[in-house]
Amino acid sequence: MSKQWPDLKKEMDKIHVPLEKLDTIIKNTVQPVKKKRSVIKIMSYSAVGAAVALSVFIGTASVSPAMAKIASQVPLIGTFFNDVQDEGLQIAGQKGLTQIIDQSTKDSGITLTINEIFYDGTRLVLGYTQESLFAIGELERPTIEVNGKEINFSSSSSGKFITPQKYKGMIEINPTEELPEEFELSMRIDAVGLIPGTWKFEYNVKQSNEVIVIRPEVVKMIDAAEVKISSLKIGPAGTDLAVNVMSEEKETNLEPYDIEFFIVDDGGNILDPLGKNGHGDTENGIVTTQLSYLFSPLKQGTKKVRVIPYMLEDKFALEKVIIPLKGQKYPFTLSQGDFGDILVTEIQSNEEQISVYFDIQSDSIYDNRLSRNPLWLEDDQGNSLVLEDSPFAQRIEGNSFKQVFKVSELEKAQIVTFQYPKPIMYEEYEIEVPEQ
Repeated sequence: MSKQWPDLKKEMDKIHVPLEKLDTIIKNTVQPVKKKRSVIKIMSYSAVGAAVALSVFIGTASVSPAMAKIASQVPLIGTFFNDVQDEGLQIAGQKGLTQIIDQSTKDSGITLTINEIFYDGTRLVLGYTQESLFAIGELERPTIEVNGKEINFSSSSSGKFITPQKYKGMIEINPTEELPEEFELSMRIDAVGLIPGTWKFEYNVKQSNEVIVIRPEVVKMIDAAEVKISSLKIGPAGTDLAVNVMSEEKETNLEPYDIEFFIVDDGGNILDPLGKNGHGDTENGIVTTQLSYLFSPLKQGTKKVRVIPYMLEDKFALEKVIIPLKGQKYPFTLSQGDFGDILVTEIQSNEEQISVYFDIQSDSIYDNRLSRNPLWLEDDQGNSLVLEDSPFAQRIEGNSFKQVFKVSELEKAQIVTFQYPKPIMYEEYEIEVPEQ
């Protein structure tokens, strides 16, 4: 349940619901979230559970002043990105770098509103709300035109339910070609979930502020392929790395889409990966692939960065490591195989959450969220205790981390990870950063 609506659960708890219907609601709507879109998919294909929840909600709103107040709330225009998990978008929202659109269109009983957008040359993100009899959340991939010309792009989305009738979501658009600093954007959506319709939007988009663009054009060889950094764009909401990979089809076994990068600043800070997209062509036996990687914002005052290519082995058996917490004495070690070890130094619990403190003991590079080598807690039934709103670890300092999990009976909980191979590292690039 969203922290923005602490009274919603209390009000829902007062409602009498037949137990078999309540079980259906829980089964169909409360699932561990591993990646973007998972909640959306569950809700869109669980219409029966959603309809039951809706009837309960509407019936209560008519008699409960507290529930009626919750039902009337909407995301505040101008603060859309302030509470998202994305550090870059938080910065954009807090600094007022977004454009307020507040443009709505309705079809098939569903109202879509584009509330705000953010565009700074590295990212194009649309914040929207969807309202209907019961909110579905998932939008079909839109058709987008820039200055009257349809563009190719990849996209990703995320969001959450504000009430059973209102969904707040974001769509990140990743064009295959650079966009101008200012343009007219036309967008058409042909379906919301399984419901067809036509929702059209048109508005002017302006780059929020200047972005530092570095074009080092430096080439390194990886497995007989030329890997060139085309550009490094540094903006307030993110750092965009554009890479061109070129090779002769018969001369290399390299799969370009397997290449990953670490970006490390001159203070040793590692940027968190936020997304990746790419496209490629083969002509006359030459394979050319354009890749784009999005990272968290670079710190002010950075003068130099190291861009380190690496790849993860794609053929290895993931071996799960499980250690029950009952009777454990601290500190204790959790092995991640060749990658290294985790030293669990302390676990704290209260009525609201479990906090795990640990150190990473590895000579490999790892980001601030341990996105490549995570650990997590499970209950004695194997259910994940990862928080939907905070699914990643947080670096405290150096190699020390903290991660918060759902509350559970600590004596029945177990800490879990996998054994990972070390990443395969390649020659790094060094890029000078102009004064910001």
